Amino acid sequence: MRALTDLRWNNVGALSALSLAVGLWWLSAPSVAQKAQGKAPPPVPVKVAPVVVQDQALSLSAVGQVQASQQAVVRARIEGLLTEVRFTEGQVVRQGQVLARLDDRSLRAQVAQAQGELRRLQAQLDLAQLELQRTQGLVAASAVSTQQRDQQQAQVAQLQAQVQSQQASLSQAQTQLSYTVITAPFTGRVGLRQVDVGNVVRPTDAQGIVTLVQTQPLVVVFHAPQTRLADVRRATQQAGGAVVTVAEREGGPILARGRLQSTDNAVDAGSGTLKLKAELAPSGDRLWPGQFVTVDLSTGAMPGALTLPAKAVQRGLRGSVAWRVVQGQAQMVPVQPRWQSDAVVVIEPQPDGLKAGDLVVVDGQSRLKPQASVKVLDGTGAARATRQP
Repeated sequence: MRALTDLRWNNVGALSALSLAVGLWWLSAPSVAQKAQGKAPPPVPVKVAPVVVQDQALSLSAVGQVQASQQAVVRARIEGLLTEVRFTEGQVVRQGQVLARLDDRSLRAQVAQAQGELRRLQAQLDLAQLELQRTQGLVAASAVSTQQRDQQQAQVAQLQAQVQSQQASLSQAQTQLSYTVITAPFTGRVGLRQVDVGNVVRPTDAQGIVTLVQTQPLVVVFHAPQTRLADVRRATQQAGGAVVTVAEREGGPILARGRLQSTDNAVDAGSGTLKLKAELAPSGDRLWPGQFVTVDLSTGAMPGALTLPAKAVQRGLRGSVAWRVVQGQAQMVPVQPRWQSDAVVVIEPQPDGLKAGDLVVVDGQSRLKPQASVKVLDGTGAARATRQP
């Protein structure tokens, strides 16, 4: 009996020791829930850029099309057989230079016939005028009646009218003959020949013989959205026209410069844009009519502007915001844009807003929330240290 009692007391002591050990472990080690609650999320990788104060040049960028200042389809003005082509495709020709000739034998014969008829009538007129002079002398001597003199005067007037009519016929025949020689209406570059020697050409031919374009100077036509009409108005008010630069693509090398020449008289109701035209300085053969280019129109300047990259500005239901990085944390800052382009945004200075030198996020905003921890990456994607205020 005593042995049984001792065994019970031994079991109770063992259980007490085990409970004490479990309690000490529980107090010394944090629970799984406590671990999960105390673990912070990893920092969000972002790329940043500084806010700067600078003299910001204002410009308007658009896609434009290069056009010739003059363009003409060279056609025959009369129907005839094409006998000669005197240009090379792509050649630069001068105004008045002969481009083609038509068969002119029939028209030359008509001119010769009209000249002969004119000489015949002129001879009859000369004879009638001499006869009128003699008749007037005889009338003075009362040798003939005044009726004969009046008849002679009428005959002279009739012959004068016939001579005048024949001169018009001769002029018309000579004009028709001149149409057999096709010349360049202005200095420019010819395109591809549309018809070969031996074909009959007509004034109604849609493609004509060749297309001629004036490539010096060229013009560029582009469109400005109606939201930028204030910028366009400033550009048109600049003396001599606002400066225009043309590049093959955005950010590419400048191919030509020019001046804003004119604007359309109304905004297009379908697209909501205003058409503008600029004349370009001679640029050699770097631009061709019909080529699409990127146009940059200078609309003025904004000195001492507070600017940040356009990628840093996000727009939502409550307006525009930017994310500022301060001591490794993200802060959402409202911004009020004054002017913007595809590259930069000029904002209004505000007491609690962005200031020069602030770092704003330009990539990685989608994962940010206020007070989120961030890791700033450099251009290669590696983390870098940031200067803390």
